[in-house]
Amino acid sequence: MTSKQTKKKEVHRINSAHSSDKSKDSNIQPSSVEQKKGKFPIWPEWSEADINAEKWDAGKGAKEKDKAGKSPIFHFFEDPEGKIELPPSLKIYYWKRPQEFLINQAPVVVKNEILFDLFSANEHLLCSELMRWIISEIYAVWKIFNGATLNNYFKGTAAEPPLLTWKPWEHIYSLCKAVKGHVPLFNSYGKYIVKLYWMVRLYIERFTVYLLI
Repeated sequence: MTSKQTKKKEVHRINSAHSSDKSKDSNIQPSSVEQKKGKFPIWPEWSEADINAEKWDAGKGAKEKDKAGKSPIFHFFEDPEGKIELPPSLKIYYWKRPQEFLINQAPVVVKNEILFDLFSANEHLLCSELMRWIISEIYAVWKIFNGATLNNYFKGTAAEPPLLTWKPWEHIYSLCKAVKGHVPLFNSYGKYIVKLYWMVRLYIERFTVYLLI
């Protein structure tokens, strides 16, 4: 057998191997590929100009009347990525928006800028290790940056309200501009934006607020 014949056979083996790989790839259903793509969404990079230009409601179509003209139809913001995937330890019975059960009081995002307690209101989430980590880390940063200032304030040595160094709600945007010291407001339409730090870069995540019941 000559060297030329050997090379031809090797090339034929390689080509046949490639063709078999392509046939395997063609058998993959497009739906499964789309599901994998949706698993890890790519958030847009942070831009204060985008926040300042954000439309926080549905515009003219936020409240419409049905064809009979009797009752109004309200439109709410829905996360394009769907409801967030929660840890298996959290069993959800209902997804409800705040205004669906807070009838006698107006919902707020920041109720008190000095008394910051994430544990009392979230006891039902503490069964999840992931949620305990998230809540504990936020509270730890709060204590590290504001602990000494708040201690002096509560002892009565400071006459004026304390000047807080770090405020977790400044990472949330709703019905406000991207300016220092902003306070996000409750949005009945349901759209909020969160500033996320990922690999030392800032990203934007748009989401809607539900309370887990």
